[in-house]
Amino acid sequence: MEPINGKTIERLSLYRRLLKKIYTEGTGYFYSHDLAKMAHVTSVQVRRDLMYIGYSGNNRKGYETKGVMDSIGEIMDTKNGMNICIVGIGNLGKALVNFLHDKSEKLKITALFDIDENLIGKNYMGVPCYHVDRLSEKISEENISIGMIAASSRSAKDIAEKMTASGIKAIINYTTTPLNLPENTFLEEIDITTSLEKASYFAKVLGEKKISQECGKKILVIDDDSDIVNIYTVILKKNGYEVSSSLNSKEGFSMISKFKPDLIILDIMMEDPDAGFLFLNELKEKNINIPVILQSSIAKATSNVLDVSQLNIKIILQKPVDPDDLILKIKKYI
Repeated sequence: MEPINGKTIERLSLYRRLLKKIYTEGTGYFYSHDLAKMAHVTSVQVRRDLMYIGYSGNNRKGYETKGVMDSIGEIMDTKNGMNICIVGIGNLGKALVNFLHDKSEKLKITALFDIDENLIGKNYMGVPCYHVDRLSEKISEENISIGMIAASSRSAKDIAEKMTASGIKAIINYTTTPLNLPENTFLEEIDITTSLEKASYFAKVLGEKKISQECGKKILVIDDDSDIVNIYTVILKKNGYEVSSSLNSKEGFSMISKFKPDLIILDIMMEDPDAGFLFLNELKEKNINIPVILQSSIAKATSNVLDVSQLNIKIILQKPVDPDDLILKIKKYI
């Protein structure tokens, strides 16, 4: 039988664990989309994988849960199971012993190895720990096929060489030292540091994406003071907003249909002393319900004469506006 590629084996292993869970809960049959949802793959991928191992479903009932588990077992398991050894019984090695103990009927940890005299001769979860010098001897005696390296990185290469020379056919390397093994040996390298840094990177990227999604609204700034427009543009973009601007109300109004802003920051006195008021009235007449933050050097007087609720004005701010306060107001209103 031709070897199945590693990614397919990973999925089959995951399928079996998921199916075992739902089988113990009483689910005798399942559909491909049910398993796909649990495994975070497509239903097409599930059907393809199950067809690959020679298992087809029933249109009415779907796939038989136990039947699929058994079929996966026939592909992945050996009749008598396989024995495993772990070299390096520090914190990671002990954690592996605890986690893997009784996890599989077909995979059994039978020997542990270390150089620490305080560990040698002791049992962990019923598994004896030997000096690493006895590695070759015990691999032969225990018929061990899989080796796991959780020792120091500097010793990983020597340990791997002893393992392969003693007949080990598959090695899982938990150290940061890359290994080069013979072609007829399977190698799985699990670099926890790299995985953590990878997780850190994507946490950063997704966090930035979330901020971008939250803040990435469109804001139209209409003010005849180019310095204010430039300052606002820098501040708003730094906070994740998309910004467009105009130095007069007429051009600003024409930009609404093109830019489709989520909020407008509007000055009152621009090309004409009442330009802002006329802009607000036009918004009302055309039933354009975009929230407006009004700013003015005469904010108090303006608030006394304007009916804020009627003109969709959210707030009137006194110039000069504090940048932090402006951002807080924007977050409140969009």
